[in-house]
Amino acid sequence: RVVGGVRFYERKEIRDALAYLRILANPQDEVSLRRILNVPKRGIGDKAQEAVETLSRRERITFWEALRRCDEAPGLATRARTQMQAFVELLDVLQILVESQTPPAEILEAVLDQTGYLSELRTSLDPQDETRIENLAELEAVAREFEETAASNDEPATLFEFLERVSLVADADSIPNGDDGGGVVTLMTLHTAKGLEFPVVFLTAMEDGVFPHIRSLDDPAELQEERRLAYVGLTRARQRLYLSRAVSRSTWGAPNYNLASRFLEEIPTELLDWRREAEVAHSDRWKAVPPRTPSVFAPAARRSSGQPVLDLAPGDRVTHDSFGLGTVVAVSGEGDRAQATVDFGSTGEKRLLLRYAPVQKL
Repeated sequence: RVVGGVRFYERKEIRDALAYLRILANPQDEVSLRRILNVPKRGIGDKAQEAVETLSRRERITFWEALRRCDEAPGLATRARTQMQAFVELLDVLQILVESQTPPAEILEAVLDQTGYLSELRTSLDPQDETRIENLAELEAVAREFEETAASNDEPATLFEFLERVSLVADADSIPNGDDGGGVVTLMTLHTAKGLEFPVVFLTAMEDGVFPHIRSLDDPAELQEERRLAYVGLTRARQRLYLSRAVSRSTWGAPNYNLASRFLEEIPTELLDWRREAEVAHSDRWKAVPPRTPSVFAPAARRSSGQPVLDLAPGDRVTHDSFGLGTVVAVSGEGDRAQATVDFGSTGEKRLLLRYAPVQKL
């Protein structure tokens, strides 16, 4: 039972990201389309959407089809029309990733990058937006875990299967707990736990970079606040308190090694009863693998330090991780939207978005 929190898949940023993915999987999904049409803000307000809806009813076409023909919408302002056309063009470009069977995690990265969703959160002055970025990074980690599981079971890992899996998990997450009887593990934040006591308490992830949070390590005031929260957690147990940490954990899809939380060092030794002392010697009980530099959930930043977009021309021979050998038939666009149509023989022709395609020139 979760107390005082919003379920992961009910958070706005997660629902926005999944709406984008659902639109790429099915452009006729009007509910998802309307949700993200003006997210992040593009100047496509309610009146502009009403104009498109009027066109949809008049021509008896879907909202998506009407959006493609927005220049025919009655009373639509020039700026809104321009933004709608740019939005349609953006989705067409991202659709190439789905057609070329790009892994779901990479599609998600491309969506958050190309739409400007992530950059808007980064430039926001709202401190909660840092948490929203972390939540989106966690969604990416979920997608990568899905891909790894599918690969180990020799199952397809397309965007469609991922969305189906997410739907099942989200539905299960919303099933009521039944009665309020015993046998329930209560999950809550430390802020929510203030003033409460329980027979048994578990504090997990006692690692520097997690608790205390990585953002507090260089700020004495923030670190002191984290220390106060640690005290709250440690004093909630009436009978038994369990503290645990991971030597290695997956953080945003990549392995991460953290030192034990500095708060553990402040607990008197005689009050501790380590149950895995065989793995953590007393003389160096806080020794751990040096932490790697924190991963930055920033597709653009990662790509800027990596390889440039592949420069291809008709007739070039390439190899693709999934489709094998192919010949470039046509190229178009530039920069992040550079595209190539490649003939892969028995697999047929595929459009590739070169910024993200796992392709090499021969």
